Amino acid sequence: MYKMKKNGKSMNSSVVGIDVGEEKSDACYLSPAGDVLDQFNFQMTDAGWNELASRIPRETRIAFEASGLAYVVSKKFAELGYLDVTVAHPKELAWITNSKRKNDRVDSIKIAKLHLVNMIPEAHLLSDEDRITRDLLVQRVRLGRSIGNAKNSITGYLKREGLYDKLPESSDKFSEKRRDAIRAISLNNPKDLVISSMMDRLDLYESQSVKFESEIRKRAKTNEDVRILMSIPGVDYYLAALISSYIGDVHKFPNADKLAVFFGVVHATKDSSSIKRRGPGSMEGSLEARWAL
Repeated sequence: MYKMKKNGKSMNSSVVGIDVGEEKSDACYLSPAGDVLDQFNFQMTDAGWNELASRIPRETRIAFEASGLAYVVSKKFAELGYLDVTVAHPKELAWITNSKRKNDRVDSIKIAKLHLVNMIPEAHLLSDEDRITRDLLVQRVRLGRSIGNAKNSITGYLKREGLYDKLPESSDKFSEKRRDAIRAISLNNPKDLVISSMMDRLDLYESQSVKFESEIRKRAKTNEDVRILMSIPGVDYYLAALISSYIGDVHKFPNADKLAVFFGVVHATKDSSSIKRRGPGSMEGSLEARWAL
């Protein structure tokens, strides 16, 4: 989710656009009139940050593109005393600034110019606590996929070896009775090692999943949004916590359509004049969030 940052007093202040890199970043410092006051690159080290701080006044409005370093860079700006820092949404920013001429120096100028006229599509960064919750949920989703894949692998292998139909009947394909039967299979050859290793892997994924679910459940109990979502039939604490984590503050979405677009559960559209084309889902947003829905 992003929004255009609007601030009445900001039009009369200097701005800095920064194209962030892992080892080196480029900065462009513009006056309120749009004149380039300074342009330089700095190393992503303490010495490099100190150089930036010595060249850019603390009251300057700063914008940089979100990346894997977004949280680290935001924290560093806060430590240096910069209070007006905007993180630009990378996909929307690319759509605005797309051109044949592209390099770090040029990108920093584009970011600065957009920021000067309040045209930066702003990304939403999570608080430390919200990031912990999100990380727990995402890892639990991935463990769920790993558990499903492990079960499919075991089932496929047993069917291939003609062993699956010999397992005890059960409505649960991996009931305790069937698990014991799989563990008891003895072919007296290396296939026993294959089966036991697949079962060990499944046990590992499931044991890790239990730990994550316990922590997620504890956090969900204190979240009012989670309780509201759980009032929807079929939505348990885990699903509610996952959806709530991605929505965050629901008021940042102007309407329900924007929320649907954020989750990528709307059809892609290509309309021209009277011709309307509808494609598959737009696939925007988080894979884990779409999986939840």
